[in-house]
This record gives sequence, structure tokens and C-alpha cells, in this order.
Amino acid sequence: MTRLLILSSLLFLFIIAGCAKEVIVVQPGSENSNQPSFNGEPADNASASDKHLQQAKMFYARDKYKQALQHCEKSIEFNNRNWEAYYYLGLVMQKRREYTRSIETLNDGLKFAPDNKLVKAELHCALGHSWESLGRYEEARKQYDLALSLNPQNEAARKGRNRIEVEKTLKNWGKDKDIDYEG
Repeated sequence: MTRLLILSSLLFLFIIAGCAKEVIVVQPGSENSNQPSFNGEPADNASASDKHLQQAKMFYARDKYKQALQHCEKSIEFNNRNWEAYYYLGLVMQKRREYTRSIETLNDGLKFAPDNKLVKAELHCALGHSWESLGRYEEARKQYDLALSLNPQNEAARKGRNRIEVEKTLKNWGKDKDIDYEG
């Protein structure tokens, strides 16, 4: 009786395993060669990328930019098409005053961004901020204008474009920049 129960259990497991829709493939030579993959992609890369991105957002919100940078880079390691990880990495680089690297990173984020006007507007606005911080006002204005064309309600882009107009006016008047932009 015990043998019959074991045989029927094994038969049931073979039937279920044969009906699985996903094919589990072990890829030799990878870092985690014992990790199964589905359809040629590691099963947990997307979730690992998302977990690191969530950690990066948490550290960014707490002004812990070194940790945020590390988690953004890890997120990109697991999923190099994660536009949001590039976006936050670009923002972290802005906080660290690495504006040239920020521009490169945000452009990478644009390559992988979904076809969503609000998302692209935020990326262009962040690019505008980096260009503005480098003193490249014409490039900044172009990015702010792109952001506003995608989302006319983007206040950060509107304020950025206004700052550039003030900067241009002051330069034309030969005045030094000594204005409180927040007011």
C-alpha cells in the first residue's frame, strides 16, 4: 500500500512538472549558476533591481546620497534598462555636484523611459537642471522647453526656464547674479 501511494505521488509530480508553462534553464558559467532562469533571463533580476531601487529612493529621501548611489548602481546591474534607477542615479549625482555624469546618466534613463509624457518631462527637467548648474543655459533652456512641451504643468521646468531668462537679462544688463530665486 505504501509503495502504491509513493508511486502515485511520483506520477502526479511528473504530470504536474510536465505541464509547467515555463521552462527552467540553468545557465552554466553565470555568477549564480545554480539560480534557475525563465525564458533565458534570471528569475530574480527584476525583483532584485526593484528592491535596490526602493532602497535607493529611501536613502535619497533621507539625504543619504552615497548609499542611494550604491543602490541605484546595483539596481542597474540587475536590470540595465531600468529607467527609474538611471533617473534617481542622475538626481543623486546632481546632489553630489557631478553634473556631467548626471547628464550622461539621465540621457541613459531617457533611452529606456516608457512612452509616458510625464516621465519624459521629469527626465528632461532634471537634464535642464544639470545643464543650468554647469552654466550651459542654452542647453538647459532647451531641456526645460522640452519638459514643458510634454507637461505644461511642470512647475520645476517653468521655474528653471524663468531662472534662465533672469540670468540672460542680468547678463545683458551687465549685472551680477545676486537674486533670491525662491522668493
